Amino acid sequence: MLDNEFSNNKFKVEGKEKIVHIQAAVNRLYHGLEKSEMLWNADTEEELRGIIKSLKEFAEIYGLDQLQDSIKQTMNVDKVMNPADGLTLINKILKVCDTLLSYIEKNMFHCNVCKNDVFFLPDSSSDEPMRKQNGFVYRNVKYQLQGKRNYRCPICKSTDSDRLIIAFLEMIQTEKEETLRMLHVAPVSAVERYALSRTDICYESMDLAMPNVTFRADLQNMGMVEDETYDIIVCSCVFEHARDDIQAMNELHRILKPQGVCLILVPLLAEMRETFIEKLNKVGFYVNELGMEWFGEEFYQKCGFNDDSILCVATKEIQLVQNEKENSELPDLYAENKLLRQTLENLNRRLSEVEKLLNRQVALSKMLAESNKMMNDLIAVKDRKIDNSRWEISDPRIQETLWHPQIMSIEDTINEIVENKKSIARFGDGEFGIMYGEQRWRFQKNDEKLAHRLKEVVQSEEKDILIGLNDFYGDLSTAKPERADGLRSYLTPEVRKQHYALLSKSKLYANAVLSRNVTWEMVKNQKRIWDKRDCIFIEGYQTRMGIGNDLFDNAASIKRILCPAESAFDRYDEILDEALKQPKDKLMLIALGPTASVLAYDLAKAGYQAIDIGHADVSYEWLLRGGNHISIPHKYVNEVADGYIVGEIHDPTYESQIIADFH
Repeated sequence: MLDNEFSNNKFKVEGKEKIVHIQAAVNRLYHGLEKSEMLWNADTEEELRGIIKSLKEFAEIYGLDQLQDSIKQTMNVDKVMNPADGLTLINKILKVCDTLLSYIEKNMFHCNVCKNDVFFLPDSSSDEPMRKQNGFVYRNVKYQLQGKRNYRCPICKSTDSDRLIIAFLEMIQTEKEETLRMLHVAPVSAVERYALSRTDICYESMDLAMPNVTFRADLQNMGMVEDETYDIIVCSCVFEHARDDIQAMNELHRILKPQGVCLILVPLLAEMRETFIEKLNKVGFYVNELGMEWFGEEFYQKCGFNDDSILCVATKEIQLVQNEKENSELPDLYAENKLLRQTLENLNRRLSEVEKLLNRQVALSKMLAESNKMMNDLIAVKDRKIDNSRWEISDPRIQETLWHPQIMSIEDTINEIVENKKSIARFGDGEFGIMYGEQRWRFQKNDEKLAHRLKEVVQSEEKDILIGLNDFYGDLSTAKPERADGLRSYLTPEVRKQHYALLSKSKLYANAVLSRNVTWEMVKNQKRIWDKRDCIFIEGYQTRMGIGNDLFDNAASIKRILCPAESAFDRYDEILDEALKQPKDKLMLIALGPTASVLAYDLAKAGYQAIDIGHADVSYEWLLRGGNHISIPHKYVNEVADGYIVGEIHDPTYESQIIADFH
């Protein structure tokens, strides 16, 4: 459907130029016949038939039914008997061209997001069934900032509210190297793309259920966010879902900076405007309603906004516009009475619908029973397929096309490291994501140079450097059901194809899970790596390996090189130079995200034994706490929602171990 609408809009946008060409051709015919320089003949008739056909297509695609009927009834080339009749027909054609051009000028607008001239798509009212299902009693009512006609851009898919938000954000400009911190609650793609394109905005997103947000939280309880954190907050269509909208407003007021702005979008009934504003005022917000006077009449006309297109901007200490409250309450009472009458009519209509539904109940029950039987039959067939799949896949003919990397056990991997002094660089979903331009973790942004280096390392054939992989490409029968399901969801055919493009069938890979401590036996085996060794920890400055636990108590000595907690690869050259200053008999233990894979490789090639140790310390902390994946006080933990919020420590032993600090 969207593809068809896009094609229609493309046809419309190009229509203006084509109709102008048609006008020129028709004028040429008109002047030729008028001056008797041209005769009415078969060529003239054929040219006009083509023009009339094009006009019919334009009238149809613009939805001008009346104009289609006029073309059909009055534009008949076969009835032209002489040049005079031809001139009459041409005059009718020119009038149709004028009508079409007038329609285009009236209905074509400019999208301020993608910068294209377009015919906006109308609101499909796709939300009406959802509102009805959730008991929303109002139908076809007037909302603030939800245009029915000029709703969605066919090219960039931005809505009218997206376009007005972005117009406001474009007015916010920074000075010199100032960076604004922005929180997007319940993010929408058009606004997210715009914010991420701004180098002066540090963008974060939050939602309770959506994937790929910075952190998941309930708007009514954002305890992980400190007071007065954000310069800009965009809150899209959330308050109507909140159990306690006043509490949600209080939280937004708490985390907004004194000079900040909070853009609030709600599918707000125009009649309920005052009530909503009073609630925002109650928690301490100024409410600024920005409309045509703020953005400019020319902008509204050019970009297709109507008088109801009003953006609600809440502020704490600044007031953008002065709101004048009406002295009389009669308009509010009239609007409320009108709304109640409409509600009563809707309830009566729903009672009638319920009666009809009761009459259908018997038929629906029968259909449900038949559907259940069909579903049970399908499930039985699926179960039989699953039971037989092991034998089908084990067929040697299948094995020629299906393969998975050869990965040694964790114990064999540690034996290679301890007994043969091998180094190891580990690769998981985060590293593969960066190599293919996908950012899976907060602590490392996408970086083309890092992606190139990671590809170099994973395809390395250096005999003293192990390449560690997660052993999840084949059998998952020993994994917990929820983990197995998660791995199957991650390893789509496209992701598996990306991994296999960089891996070798013949190579024996190490087991990357040597860095995880799930059992006490694994801890005992892992501690063999640094037993009685002089160690250099290269870690994020809030990683703090071994602080508060005894994981490294069997090491002979520990020194630390502290690196940025996030995007450490930005300072890679400085980190590598400092590491190369250390004696080569030191054991390098690296916990630095994807940067660790490249650093372990480069240090190993320089003659050091370097171990990409990853989550060894964090997983040990979880083991000490019963295996629960939770935040660890004073340590950066990327695998929990608020793990990046870390307190400071004052530990003389820890501080004495630091030999360099790049954070």
